[in-house]
Amino acid sequence: MGKDSKKRLYTTLRIFTIAVVLLWLAPLLWANQIEGKRHTDFFEVWTWSRVWLSALFALAGLFLMIKFWVSRNVRFISLVLIVFTFGILWTLPLGSFSDGLDLHPTPLCTIEKPFVFLSTGSTIPIFYLSILAAIVILNILGNKLFCGWVCPVGSLQEIVYRIPLPKKWKTKLPFRITNTIRLGIFFLFLILLFSTGTSIYGYSNPFEFFHFEWQPLTIAILTLTLIVALFIFRPFCYLICPLGLFTWLIEHIAIFRVRLDRDKCTKCNLCLKKSPCPTVPSILDGKKLRPDCHPCGRCIEVCPEKALTFQSFSFKQQNEKNQAD
Repeated sequence: MGKDSKKRLYTTLRIFTIAVVLLWLAPLLWANQIEGKRHTDFFEVWTWSRVWLSALFALAGLFLMIKFWVSRNVRFISLVLIVFTFGILWTLPLGSFSDGLDLHPTPLCTIEKPFVFLSTGSTIPIFYLSILAAIVILNILGNKLFCGWVCPVGSLQEIVYRIPLPKKWKTKLPFRITNTIRLGIFFLFLILLFSTGTSIYGYSNPFEFFHFEWQPLTIAILTLTLIVALFIFRPFCYLICPLGLFTWLIEHIAIFRVRLDRDKCTKCNLCLKKSPCPTVPSILDGKKLRPDCHPCGRCIEVCPEKALTFQSFSFKQQNEKNQAD
């Protein structure tokens, strides 16, 4: 990328970041927050600390990815911060700030509960739709920014996957299998919900652990998830999570995502060997339909030629034009 293109990119990003931060934080200055109260206004929900902090974390991840600053150490620190901020911080006595961080609804519930309300003929509470809209915006801006840079369960799985084990014990399941299972579970959820009123996601929600009520089923689900995460990268995300399924669809229209500069690629396959996810082969092959990419930055970090970048299509086109000139 030429100097002028980089300058335009960083200037645009700075302006956008400032604008979004002001957009999300400004309502906080005049919102009448009452401890323990759930707001019902669509945009007022965005004053919850968990929502605007999600935006800040996602934008920070976007900036780090674009700048090639996501090393293994930086990524590990970010994962720990994500788990602490969105999983534990709400338990501290911080007044309305803590109330706004509580995982209610959980990321899984933002997909599950609207269908539950519909199945009973009830109106969907506005805060579910507001939180889902915020997640959609973040994921359209950057490929799975919410899942990769905000979700505490996804981050916890990624941390556990880093525990060193013999390489032969680590595996990458074919995406056609994992996505078929994930789709199958979602359709089974819909069938059972509207026929019997039973939600299977209610029995497989590891996010409930962060409510710290110590329910045996919740502990069992999270424990099983983390055991599998020793061998498979983000298993709950790829195999079960309905929000992961939803954001996978959005991923294909994201503005910023991992892109390949074929002129720089030397086919050394380091990205294939070092990356934990099953997404890189599809990126290298130029496939439009590809597995979930939780932007961990590993493939970008290990590429010696910087052939893999996290950028928008327009900047990729400008870069190619500059190289041609």
